[in-house]
Amino acid sequence: MLSCDNQGPGPAASRFHEACSGKFLRPGLLAIALVGEPVAAQTTDRSWYATGYVSRWANTDILDVPERSITGNLSFRDANFAGIGLGRVIVPSFAIPLPGTDFAFRGNRIELEGQVVRHFGGQDHWEGVLALMFRTGQIPLAGGLSMNLALGEGFSYASERPRFEGSFRVEPSRFLNYLAFEIEFSHASMPGVHFVSRIHHRSGVFGLVAPRESGSNFIGAGIRIDLR
Repeated sequence: MLSCDNQGPGPAASRFHEACSGKFLRPGLLAIALVGEPVAAQTTDRSWYATGYVSRWANTDILDVPERSITGNLSFRDANFAGIGLGRVIVPSFAIPLPGTDFAFRGNRIELEGQVVRHFGGQDHWEGVLALMFRTGQIPLAGGLSMNLALGEGFSYASERPRFEGSFRVEPSRFLNYLAFEIEFSHASMPGVHFVSRIHHRSGVFGLVAPRESGSNFIGAGIRIDLR
């Protein structure tokens, strides 16, 4: 996986992508381990899906999003986007065994997703995204509610240089690495319909595809429909 070196305007420091993945996915993996085998029985059976999103620019380091969300200390600006995404499951349900035990993380999938988004407010441009998504199996919660976690890695291209990106030392870049962290909620009473919460992150990967300090974070939500 590539890195996430952030982040929008401001002094937020770059950090390793491994830390990003661990901080966001570790609680979910623990939850899967606690529920064990019942996860496999709740795997969503789909091949294609479509999603509508709305998101807002957040002035924060990506690693601080969970804590700031809980404490209500997130800072936003008037820079938003609305978009649509189309996803295809390319590796259906598979298990990841836990070495040295009989336990396995079941119901995982790998998906290919494309997005087209329109920025408005403080920015006015289009953005296209293509990413691979690793999605966990379903994690049962309560009352027919369940969720899964997803981590996406790919590329993002903006139709013009974004205004809310980088820092005063760096000129914004149109082409950047893309990273997504997502939670998808489902309910037994609404099969094939899901509520999605996602972090939409662009970065230069420590200077690999753009100068350091290039990047931005958008936090948003959407509705997903399974197509088949």
